[in-house]
Amino acid sequence: MPDRDFLLRVGVFRLVVGGLFLILVGNLFGMMVLRHDYYQGQALENRQERFRVRAPRGRIFDREGKVLADNLYIADIVVPRGSVTEDGPDSTLARLMTWFDLPPAETVERLVEQKRRSGPLVLVRNASMAQISAVEERGRELPGVRVRARARRRYLHGPLFAHVIGYVGEVGQADLDTTGDWTGYRPGDSIGKQGLEASLESVLRGTSGVKLEEVNASGRVVGREAVWLREVEPGTDVTLAISLHLQEVMAAAIGDRPACGVALDTETGQVLAAYSNPTFDPNLMTVSISTDQWRQLTSDPAKPFFNRVVQATYPPASLYKPVTSLAALQHRLVGRETYLEPCLGGWEFGNRYFRCWLPTGHGDVDHTEAIVRSCDTFYYQLALRLDLEQLGAAARAFGLGRTCTRLFSDEVAGNVPDTEYYDRRFGEGRWTRGVMLNNAIGQGELLVTPIQMAVLAGRLATSGRMPDPEFVLLPPEPTQRPAPLPFREADLAWVRDALIETVDRGTGKQAGLEGIPVAGKTGTAQNPHGADHAWFMCFAPADAPEVAVAVIIENAGHGSTEAAPVAGTWLEAYFRGTGRLAPAGSEGGS
Repeated sequence: MPDRDFLLRVGVFRLVVGGLFLILVGNLFGMMVLRHDYYQGQALENRQERFRVRAPRGRIFDREGKVLADNLYIADIVVPRGSVTEDGPDSTLARLMTWFDLPPAETVERLVEQKRRSGPLVLVRNASMAQISAVEERGRELPGVRVRARARRRYLHGPLFAHVIGYVGEVGQADLDTTGDWTGYRPGDSIGKQGLEASLESVLRGTSGVKLEEVNASGRVVGREAVWLREVEPGTDVTLAISLHLQEVMAAAIGDRPACGVALDTETGQVLAAYSNPTFDPNLMTVSISTDQWRQLTSDPAKPFFNRVVQATYPPASLYKPVTSLAALQHRLVGRETYLEPCLGGWEFGNRYFRCWLPTGHGDVDHTEAIVRSCDTFYYQLALRLDLEQLGAAARAFGLGRTCTRLFSDEVAGNVPDTEYYDRRFGEGRWTRGVMLNNAIGQGELLVTPIQMAVLAGRLATSGRMPDPEFVLLPPEPTQRPAPLPFREADLAWVRDALIETVDRGTGKQAGLEGIPVAGKTGTAQNPHGADHAWFMCFAPADAPEVAVAVIIENAGHGSTEAAPVAGTWLEAYFRGTGRLAPAGSEGGS
């Protein structure tokens, strides 16, 4: 016979199970019948929605780790595309403009611009705290209105690095409709438009993420944490070779003149400073710049977007004379101490008289003195001993006539004229050797960029070993050494000595430093459209080169009085920074 205790336990268990079943049935009845409308509303209101999260762009630093460009997080107010009606005073658009205190014309224009985009409409960019509060207070009155965080590019030193770093802009539907690889881009995304922001786009950009969140009918996020379908991959940080301090020094020395200056490390080719003026504030491009502002910038005759360091071309003037000398020495047409006919203020060739820059003439000068005193008449005579191909080959050996940076797609190559060029320009057989006289002194059709002149100075300093200019330290690439120069080392050493004398006792005195030898060359580039341009290039220390500098001041006249002092100021700051010159104001005295 079954145990009475066992039967009792079975009975209790049946009662408990039965009770739980009744509770469950009751709850189910309440959900399905009594609270049917409530739960149906919740199910209809809440939904899962995909959100695309833009990746923050990589930051940009100077060579000492100072931040030059980063991201500032701001808030936009967005609304679902189908929720905005435009007709009548009670339309959702009218209410939104009232709530957020928006100007009607600009708001309508902004929404029209977004018609071809997908995703929510951006109603307010860079919303104020008052506008964000309005969303919190009135969000239920218009389902779907929400605040969306966005990273905006910030350039901490604005105009100082505008041409090097460049700027970003928004991808538009018109961009996406053009040919090209737009994989991963959506309207409203940031993209590099100029400078390193453009050339390093694939490095700085990063990869956007996608998250899945539960939202209610008002567009508010509810429920659990987001589920990431694809994680955000931030862009890679980039470090420039440029020093913020040395860039500031170059900019201050140039002032408000139309000009540029570039300085290179002669061992690595790293760009220590590269400043072009006039300039612009790239922060204007990261906000909604007005049509009038854009038109004013792009139509400015001073060309603030024009990067003179790599885009402007000028005759190199007397900076080219060392190249002419080396070409003549290479082919043994003259010696280092050769005297030619004395300078009486110019040289007659055919039916033309080619003037020397010194109207009274330099008298009897040998080859060395011709470089130091920059005697045009001596070089006119060298020109008649050289042929065009010999001189052009010497120029190209130093990198002239080709681009020399790998990151600026708008860099120009300049022009080293050859026979084909003159045949094309004047007609075959319709030009004379007179073109050689202009080329030999760096005038005429010969054109160079300022960065090419810094490279010329650096390669004269290192007998050709300095690599091409490098603007960034990341990503690293193997250093590419240039091809050896075709000139004898003794001739290169002789040119360096002559350039030291040019600074010590010639036209480059204003670039000299106490206790540190500087080698340099001044020049005055002829300008058919106005006053001549002032040139100077140099390297220092002349006996153990570390840096090479090139400066051009437009419409300023003589390089000796305008460009050389800029280079001298920059060199002084550089060597004070290395401790080889005493800090400014620390000199003793009674």
